[in-house]
Amino acid sequence: MVATHSFEPYTYECSVEMYLDVYWSRFPQHPLFPYILDSEVIEKKQNPDGTETVFRRTKLDVDAPGWLKSLFGLQYSYFIEEATIDRANRKVTIKTINETLNTKAKMEDITVYTVHPENPNWCCFTQTGNVELLVSALGFQKKIEKFKCPASASAVSSADASAADQPKEEEPQQIVNLPNEQLMI
Repeated sequence: MVATHSFEPYTYECSVEMYLDVYWSRFPQHPLFPYILDSEVIEKKQNPDGTETVFRRTKLDVDAPGWLKSLFGLQYSYFIEEATIDRANRKVTIKTINETLNTKAKMEDITVYTVHPENPNWCCFTQTGNVELLVSALGFQKKIEKFKCPASASAVSSADASAADQPKEEEPQQIVNLPNEQLMI
């Protein structure tokens, strides 16, 4: 069985650029995101359509019950993030897949940040994802698969809080003007 989650589209009353500044600031580490233990850019590429794709490997503290950590024998989890930046259309699509348990569980999240259709100074956020156990977990499959959904909601709440703390009067950097090093680190 595959457990899925999706969030209603959410509007941040700040520009895409400002919200993404907040998003990128959490890497490699940030005190507001203590569950992100480390992160490194493993590949950057320019695509023929003018977009840029950045692959990042991120080490996360596993936010799970002790029984679940013991069952899979892990304290940390690694994810591969593929971020595609479309500067011309002010859109960023981030696909995250689980690397640590890829033979035991398939996890994928897709997050999209775009300009709000009614206000170019606002940012729209959407996220969908799924988790599927690929091996038997002693009858706990549904419980484990459903655990992923609240965990994703918690991560979204942390990002919301960080965006709310950004000073509104500050002029955000434009995606189109950010050097690659600034945008991705």
